[in-house]
Amino acid sequence: MSRNIIPIYSLVSLFLMSLCLVLANTDVQCTDMMTNLMPCEGFLMSGDESPSVACCSKAQALDKQFAASDKPDREGICSCLKAAAQMPINLEKAAMLPALCNLDTKIPIDPNVDCTTV
Repeated sequence: MSRNIIPIYSLVSLFLMSLCLVLANTDVQCTDMMTNLMPCEGFLMSGDESPSVACCSKAQALDKQFAASDKPDREGICSCLKAAAQMPINLEKAAMLPALCNLDTKIPIDPNVDCTTV
């Protein structure tokens, strides 16, 4: 494993642990959600020009979960993604993910989103 990959995984691990505190009042498990979205890492954090099939598959599953959730869980999912937007990801690519993966609900991955309005 290269030296550049180890800090990224350490950062992701720290991020996932911290998200446990964000969602104490919802049924959403940020750690599970972010683990499921790990196939998107190559697109969001490195030079991949498009999301992988695995990334879009996981994003579509999250999209369906979001659509079927009640307001507190939608806010929880939004809060997870808002926190994820604080990581060193390419926010322009994150904004393109819903269109590239044909997501219906257009869940925002934005550090400035107001999760109470989702």
